[in-house]
Amino acid sequence: MLRQVDKFLRYNPAHRQFEPVRWRREILPSWLTIRDTDSALPISVPVSPGTPPLTIFQPYSSVNGADQGFGTPFEMRSLIFQDDVDGTAAANFTVMLKEVGEAREFMNNPVHIRTIAGSGQFPAILREPYMFLSQHNVSAKFVKVAGPTTQMRFYAAGAQYYPWSPTLIQYPADKRELLKLLSQWMNRRKSVTPFWLTTDNVPQDGLTPPGSVTIPAGAGTGKFQTTAKIGDDGHFEAYGWCAVSTGKFALDLVETKTKQTLMNGQVSNVNSVGSSFLPTLFPSPYLIPAGYRLRWNFLNLTAAPNLVFFTLFGRKIYAPISQVAETLQRTAVPTPADSPTMLVPSPL
Repeated sequence: MLRQVDKFLRYNPAHRQFEPVRWRREILPSWLTIRDTDSALPISVPVSPGTPPLTIFQPYSSVNGADQGFGTPFEMRSLIFQDDVDGTAAANFTVMLKEVGEAREFMNNPVHIRTIAGSGQFPAILREPYMFLSQHNVSAKFVKVAGPTTQMRFYAAGAQYYPWSPTLIQYPADKRELLKLLSQWMNRRKSVTPFWLTTDNVPQDGLTPPGSVTIPAGAGTGKFQTTAKIGDDGHFEAYGWCAVSTGKFALDLVETKTKQTLMNGQVSNVNSVGSSFLPTLFPSPYLIPAGYRLRWNFLNLTAAPNLVFFTLFGRKIYAPISQVAETLQRTAVPTPADSPTMLVPSPL
């Protein structure tokens, strides 16, 4: 308990008293919702092949310019949503996130909403926070998988930074400390970002979403094999996985180049895979170098065809493989939350 208070207080020997750490008080809990440019909130996600609305995340802009160009940054730490038609626990649509200005994608294919975002009670916590700078946009494209048009709301939860706060005018040392932290974030976001990896499978029917797989009918006989390339731009460090499916299935996962596998036989989704509400966390991170490829071997455990959305969550590291450790250390950011727990493994 003392440690928690410690971060917000410091001892002033000149006055022989404790005083608040002002810059930490200008980082507040916050929620950022999407700015929907096509329709009023909540957002309508139409039945496929209907055209989904254009949606973007964008933080507040700078208030008075006294922030040295940082604006009012937002540190995204978790994703939450609600579905007013199907119900949040049964929501059935995919999402694709892209950083508009930098043209950087946060996943290799659209992923199911229940493998990336949680609820207010069970938020999907990012293993790597992401810093939104003012006037930077992240687009979100939502596509319904099946069922009627739904009404949904999507939020990023995290911390809002106020480097322009009038309070800091009287405390220049605190202002410098906050600007220093934001400079570290500026450096960090160039090399490390959150990332979600699903399969590279693209169904040929034109209706089933990319990234999903359909295991043929046959309990114990229906099989499907597919792969996912990590990409040549950066390495992927996975912290766990989630899945949504229409039935039970078993799987094994193999890295094709080294033949490294995460299990010595197929395991069922019931015993090994969670969802974004209660994800399966790996006991240790799993680093997959750029250019490597994963192979999924799926086995259907139900009689009917089985539609599966499988997602690994973690972070993308843009650095030569020999410099990964040095990059992570050099760009480390002391976030206000800085206390790792079992449920919030902190790569920072």
